Amino acid sequence: MNATALPGKVALRINPELLSTLNSRCKKKVIITGTNGKTTTNNLINHILHSEYDDVLSNLRGANMPQGVASAFLNDTKNEYDWGVFEVDEGSFPNIVKYLKPDYVVITNFFRDQLDRFGEIENTSKIVYEALKPLDTTLILNADDPMVSKFKDLNKKNVYYGVEKSRFSTLDQRVVESRFCPVCSNSLDYEYFNYGQLGKYMCSKCGFENPEYDYKITSIKYSEDAYHFRIDNNGKIHDVIFRYDGIYNAYNCCAAIAFSIEAGLDMEKVTKRIENFEYKLGRMENIEFKNKMVKIVLVKNPIGLSEVLKSISNDQRRKSILFILNDNPADGTDVSWIWDADVEVIHNIKNLESFHCAGIRAQDIALRLKYAEYTDKIVEIDKNIEDSIETVLAEDVDIVYILPTYTAVYQTRDIIMGHLNQTNARIPRLREIIKSKIGN
Repeated sequence: MNATALPGKVALRINPELLSTLNSRCKKKVIITGTNGKTTTNNLINHILHSEYDDVLSNLRGANMPQGVASAFLNDTKNEYDWGVFEVDEGSFPNIVKYLKPDYVVITNFFRDQLDRFGEIENTSKIVYEALKPLDTTLILNADDPMVSKFKDLNKKNVYYGVEKSRFSTLDQRVVESRFCPVCSNSLDYEYFNYGQLGKYMCSKCGFENPEYDYKITSIKYSEDAYHFRIDNNGKIHDVIFRYDGIYNAYNCCAAIAFSIEAGLDMEKVTKRIENFEYKLGRMENIEFKNKMVKIVLVKNPIGLSEVLKSISNDQRRKSILFILNDNPADGTDVSWIWDADVEVIHNIKNLESFHCAGIRAQDIALRLKYAEYTDKIVEIDKNIEDSIETVLAEDVDIVYILPTYTAVYQTRDIIMGHLNQTNARIPRLREIIKSKIGN
């Protein structure tokens, strides 16, 4: 059963208490919620826990509403699990914790996302905040997001993680979701931004500021297509290597480490598991295709797109970009977010051979590029996703970046893997033909 949500939707219709059954079968549970980074943090925690435990259940493919969690259970039904690890959509959080009672909740960040569903981030934050009130749980909180650190007011056991100033930090941050204090609404003063509104902040009126870190990344270096982090856990220093791009992944790794150590795992084992972590699910996945690398990176909101483009600018290889923009309900029908993203950073991307626009709203992407005054290369527009992927895969570059919105992620991966399997299947046949022509 490979479907990510439909089996759970049917099962919940038949048995609305199915998640209560799942709750009783998990000895321990952790829920990851927030706007960006849920899937990566979920997959990291799952990967880390598997170093110590055999029975870990998780919704790894990113279906994070009740039906997605239920489907994960149906796909791997056991009488008992050591851990249940679930990423949960912010809007679905109240409905899920009604049945699943987490021992830990990891909160990554709050950004504008799917405005047609959530509205502004204050509303999204409030949904999760209110649902947490009755829970007896430990909160793993991003100290660098003021929208998250305010959750300390809930008076739970709080564990804080964050990222100190590095060469990736800036004061010139174009896309900032909220500059106002969540306590008194005064404008926040920032010493630096890491990305979005995440950084070092303080309110001059009420004194609201970053809480003291329990886990902090103190340095970040990028070399050999990997990020090298140094993490400080109350004076205990460890080095971590993560092979996927983006400053945002420093936060994802720090969140996963914070949870893992709080759950009783050994730091050395945790860092080794992070170093050998590999994506195989269509999000940030690296796929070797003939003589090039293909990287699939989900984009879904202004912060995500801005940071992905910044990350691509660190890559000096010859490259092509394919942006697939859909406006299906699961993507969010409002695509105005592409105008809030810092698309202008495209001018900093070196060795970019072409930019392709695909999906239902392909022309919106091309228009956004026009207003970003991107005229260096020809912009190709083709709504047909498969045709666009075939075109970009045929280009003479070292790496292809494909940036799909949610409903195009797995379709993109299936198309690429289909072409890859066809190529691999032809190789033995070609050998047979060659042998028949020239003999053994």
